[in-house]
Amino acid sequence: MDLWIQPCADCFELYGLPSAHRPHDKLTLNSRGAVKDERAEEHYTCVRCRAAFARVLAGEPRKQIWLLLNAGQH
Repeated sequence: MDLWIQPCADCFELYGLPSAHRPHDKLTLNSRGAVKDERAEEHYTCVRCRAAFARVLAGEPRKQIWLLLNAGQH
C-alpha cells in the first residue's frame, strides 16, 4: 500500500483490525459520534506520527474496523 503518511509501527499494526481492539497508548481521542444515542464511531490522532483514525463501532460486524483516514486508502 502506498501511504500519504508514514504511520508508526503501532498505527500500522492497528490499521484494519476489528474495532474491538483497544487503541494503543499514543492515540488521543478527538471526538465521538452517535446514532440514536448509541456510540457509532470514535476519532483518534496519534501523538507520535499524526495518523488520524476512525474506530467504527456500529453497522455490519465486518465493517467495524480501525480506519486510517489520512493514508490515502479511500
